[in-house]
Formats: sequence, C-alpha cells, structure tokens
Amino acid sequence: MYFILELLGNDPYVWFIIITTALYFILTRNHGYWGSLNVKYVRPLPLFGNSFPTTFCLTQGFKLQQEQYNYLKGQRYGGIWSFWKPKLIILDPELIEHIMIKDFSYFTHREDTIDVSTDPLTRHLVNENGSSWKILRTKLTPVFSSGKLKTMIEQILDCSAACIDNIGQKAAAGKTLEVREEMAGFTMDVIGSCAFGLNLNVMNEPDSKFRKLGHMVFGPSRKAKLRKALSANFSFFLKLVNWKRVKGDFADFFINLVTSVLKYREENNIHRNDFIQLMMELRKEEEKQLKDGTISQIVMDDNTIISNAFVFLLAGYETTANTLSFGLYELSKNPDIQERVYKEVDNVLKKYGGVITWEGLAEMKYIECVISETLRKYPPIIAVVRQSVKPYKVPNSDLELPTKSVVVMPIYSIHHDPKYYPDPEKFDPERFSEENKHKLVKCTYLPFGEGPRTCIGMRFAKMEIKIAIAKLIMKYKLTLNSKTTSPLQYSTKTFFMVPAEGLWVDFSPRTHQE
Repeated sequence: MYFILELLGNDPYVWFIIITTALYFILTRNHGYWGSLNVKYVRPLPLFGNSFPTTFCLTQGFKLQQEQYNYLKGQRYGGIWSFWKPKLIILDPELIEHIMIKDFSYFTHREDTIDVSTDPLTRHLVNENGSSWKILRTKLTPVFSSGKLKTMIEQILDCSAACIDNIGQKAAAGKTLEVREEMAGFTMDVIGSCAFGLNLNVMNEPDSKFRKLGHMVFGPSRKAKLRKALSANFSFFLKLVNWKRVKGDFADFFINLVTSVLKYREENNIHRNDFIQLMMELRKEEEKQLKDGTISQIVMDDNTIISNAFVFLLAGYETTANTLSFGLYELSKNPDIQERVYKEVDNVLKKYGGVITWEGLAEMKYIECVISETLRKYPPIIAVVRQSVKPYKVPNSDLELPTKSVVVMPIYSIHHDPKYYPDPEKFDPERFSEENKHKLVKCTYLPFGEGPRTCIGMRFAKMEIKIAIAKLIMKYKLTLNSKTTSPLQYSTKTFFMVPAEGLWVDFSPRTHQE
C-alpha cells in the first residue's frame, strides 16, 4: 500500500493515466445502453456521441442523418446518441404513426431542453409541454381558422406586390438575384404585417434592423450552431450560468417592439387583422372569464403574447423563405413545370376577374403539388423529436422505453427513401396529384410533423407561398443563372438546408402575348 501511495505521489504520468481512464469511463458510461436492449446502434464517440461532425460544422445534419439511416436500413428503429444522451431513431412509418398519432398520449412532449419560466421569448407553443401546451394550443387554434386566414390575403398581396416591384427594379438594372435573400425580405415583410401589424419594408431597405436581426438569428454561423447544440444538450449547466437561448440584444429589441404595439393599440383602441390582434382578443375574453369565475388565471398575458409573436417569426421566416426559394429554384430548372403553373394561375385568375381570392387559391391544385414536392425534397426541418411521458412498449417488439426516452423521426431520410418516393432526387409534383397522393404511405410525408402537435401555422405558410409563386409566375419567366452551383452544395453552419453559394435566378418580364 505504501509503495502505491509513493508511486502516485511521485509520478504525474500515473495520475494522468488514472484521470484519463476515469474520464473515459465517465464519458462512455452509457454507451452500452442500446446494446443492452438488443437495439442496433451507430457507434458513438466519448462525450460527443454521434454529434461531433455536425456540432463542429464538419458535415451537414441531413447528410449525417442519411448515413445513420443507411446504416440502420432494414431495422424498424436504431440507437444513436446526442452527446451522451441516447435517442431512438425511427425508420418504420407504421411505428412513426403510433408515436405521433395513435399513441400520442405517451409522446406528448417535445424534448425538454428549455426552462420556459426564466428564458425570455420561450413561453410559446413549440416549447410548452403537458397541460400548458394543451391549453395554449386550444386557445391559438382558432387564430389559424379559415375565416381568420382569409382576412390576411390582402396584406400578403400587398407584400407580394412590393416584392415584384423590387425584383423588377433590380432585374431592369441588370443585377443578378439571389432568391433566398429576396424571399427572406418578402417573408419578413409578411410576418411584420400579418403578425405585428407593421410595415417593415425590409425588401427595399437593405439596412433594415429587422433584416440585420434576421441574419443574426437565422444566418449560417459556426458560433450560433455551437450555441444551439450546447443549449439543447447542456441546459442543466446553462441554467447555472444564466445563458439564454435568445441573445439579449435581440430579445430586448423584440420584447420592446411587441410591448409598444400592445400598449399603442390598447391606448388608442386600434384594431387590425393580424395575429397580435387575435391574441389580444383572446386575452380580453379571458379577462371576462376571470371576472365571472369561469377560469382561475390568465393564460394570454403579455409574456405569452410576446413569446408566441416571436414563434411566428421563428417558424415563419427562415422555413418559409427556404421553401419558397427552393420552389422558385425548381421552377427555373424545370420550364415545363413552370409553364403548367403559369397556365393554371392564368386560368384561375380569368375566372375570378384577375384577382387572387381565397376560393381561387383553393383551385390552384398544381401549385399545391409543387409546394408539396418542394417540402418533400427540401424539408424545412430535417427531423422531428418527441419525448415519452411514461414507459412505452414498442409495438411488435420486446423493447420497452422508460419515461423521458427521446425518439427521432428522420424526415429528410424518409422523404428521400426510394422505397416511398421512387427516384427521390427528381422533382416530380405529380407525386402529390389527386390521382397519386393516395399511394403515399402514411407518415412518410412529414414536413410539418404529424398528429396533434403538427405545425399550427401550416395553412398560413402554404397560403403565403402559393400567393408569392402565383404573383411572381404571372409577372416573370424564371431561368437558372449560371452562378448557381450544380449540384447544390449546402452550408454546414446551420441546421437548415441552406445552399452555401446561394440560389441565383434570372427574372425576365413576360410579354402580354404569353
């Protein structure tokens, strides 16, 4: 014993070996988790699990997901690790249906990584779980009803008119246009109008604070990506150092903006057809119910209104701009598809006196197919995650998942599986035609999620994209500019599918004879 103590005291290399060995065992202590449950898994690294390549921007998230999907092909599910946290990736659409729809009561939660009680701008529908989510979802669902969405068409049309003028001026000046940048300005203006009742005019103001904030929050960034990865996997530590998911300067700006809008409308009795107004009306109804004792507390307080206004920006800016951009990119690559879209829009507009209406939008079936195929090939998010709230016995297996188990639905890989979508890299809107859509396997098309927690703003986003495509295609012919790389190369600095070199498209004014 004395010899061992003397050796430890005099030889730092021994201490190094002991500490290194101890750290290794600590950092790999749960690497046998999936093996012990007889689940095939992707071999993890110490500390990082399977997250190292994406955390440090060495590869795109969808490519890593595809590698895992290919390795586990033939299995209904497989094991992966996000840092040291084991997760179950689901490959079987029937099992996805169970998790997201049939057995939803077991998986009501998104992954619990955020303390909504302390972090600003986080008390919104995406982050809430349990009864808080259910109450908020019930209250917000009417905000996205057909009647409410119909009132916002004019505002989107105004934004699309500004977008067309802006593109026309740049095209006339001989400028090449990067459509992601142009569509980001358009979607930001739509959000400003339909969510906050503000005329942001981001498209025509390159130095707009909102444009800069959009780039800061959503733009590709190694630092921002690392920050998001850490906040998702080390939330327990970040709470100790009071590290917020949303940067303080942006949070302060946004909170002050929405607070001033609320105050101005209340003091001046202003009413607009936008989401802020609809949430204010929900609060007024709650105040009446509180007085008569129907409810015991207000849900739609200022913080909840501000947080859900933020999620409109979060969910409606980058994802909608990306989908619209990829849709225009594919139309520029496929002139036959573009021409069919043009003829459909032209016929519908003639029927409705040259005006885009709610009823006319519903009749633009082929544009709907184009949007659906764009969302398949370029899903806004590459995966959706759920967390169990009680033990779950996986159907037709011996596997039982304990409470707080995290399951991952690999949207990108399922959307690109030739088993469900033959020739998956081909852009083919006919997959979603009335004649063919019944052939789709249930839960193999998940751009907005599925089940009770499907994206609440799905219909608004589709309406916005459809209006933009219809207006642009009637005004311009689209052709791919040589600056666009082929095949597309994607940035590794973001969780979204963002072309590293941009999407460059030429807009040529149509003649009256066309």
